Amino acid sequence: MFNSRTKKVLIIGATGQLGRLCLKVFSGEKYQVMGTGFSRLSSELLPLDLSQEGEAVAVVSRVRPDIAIICGAMTNVDGCESDREKAFQINLKSPADIAREMKKIPGGKLVFLSTDYVFDGTSGPYDENAETRPLNVYGESKLEGEQAVLEVSDNNLVVRTTTVYSFQEGGNNFAMQLLKRLSQKEKMLVPSDQWATPTYAPDLALALEKLLEIDARGIFHAAGSDFVSRLDFAREAARILKLDPNLIQGLPTSELKQKAKRPLKAGLRTERLEKDVGPLMRGIKEALYNFAENLGKSPIK
Repeated sequence: MFNSRTKKVLIIGATGQLGRLCLKVFSGEKYQVMGTGFSRLSSELLPLDLSQEGEAVAVVSRVRPDIAIICGAMTNVDGCESDREKAFQINLKSPADIAREMKKIPGGKLVFLSTDYVFDGTSGPYDENAETRPLNVYGESKLEGEQAVLEVSDNNLVVRTTTVYSFQEGGNNFAMQLLKRLSQKEKMLVPSDQWATPTYAPDLALALEKLLEIDARGIFHAAGSDFVSRLDFAREAARILKLDPNLIQGLPTSELKQKAKRPLKAGLRTERLEKDVGPLMRGIKEALYNFAENLGKSPIK
């Protein structure tokens, strides 16, 4: 357990969906929180581009946080396939550099966010001990990032998650894409055979705080409690957000012509998380009602 001294927390990638929420969660009396930004940089954030070698080390060396949480990543799955070098720089090399720099700080701890794409999607949802076998560059780069971070120090923490969504102005997560397109009466193609455990971002940020409170180490899964297809998730979101579900067209992955191969039956089991910190992760229905409330709608129950 941590002592009562205020911990300095550095949120790397604080302008993204999860990073913004982490800034809020860690803004209490127990922590002194700072953040880095790249694409939507503000005066309160430190500039950091994870694709540039050496930048991450320079920031961590200057800040010397007790805890660093890497929320930033290259998550565009097809983009990773097109630019392997950049994907590995952002998802492996920079995190490994940060881990080595954090090890120089007494008690320093690094939290690395990873993905269910480290699995091949033949028998999900997966627990922490399942065999990894990524199908694409994104999954490969994140798996090697995990391994590098844990090899540097057994004090570090890897948290795998999947299909993270929340209401975020200007956000590009799956639920926000659905909201934008269906609100504009546009059709949206959704894979009918890709299954996962969609994760509500506010729950994930809270899970990170709880895991740090117990000084968790190694690998934990933090994901939603429902194992559903993307198509069923989209239809439930449309119903709750009062959008037209007829605009959603389900297609098998083979017909979507995505550049990177996708794990079809992925998702994550969270028994370890529940045992150690309790049942924090909501299913899609409860989370989407909260999403709708944040949007300012009156959802149909």
